Amino acid sequence: MEGVRERRLEALLLQALKGERTLEELHAVLKPLHPGLTKAHLFALLVRLKREGKVAFQGGRFRLAGKDQGADP
Repeated sequence: MEGVRERRLEALLLQALKGERTLEELHAVLKPLHPGLTKAHLFALLVRLKREGKVAFQGGRFRLAGKDQGADP
C-alpha cells in the first residue's frame, strides 16, 4: 500500500504547486494532509518529479514544469 500513499502525496504536491513555493512552504501545506512527512522525503519526491519533467526549480522555488513564469498576457 506504500505505492498508493506515494501517489496520493504526489497528487497533493502537484496540486500545491499551482503557484511557486519553497520547500518550507510546501512542507507546511502538505504536513497536515500527510502526517509523518519529512522535508527530506518531500525533497526526494520533488527531485524525482524534476527528473521526470513535471516540476521545475529556479531561484529557490519549485513550480510546475512548462508553466509560463511571469509572462504578461
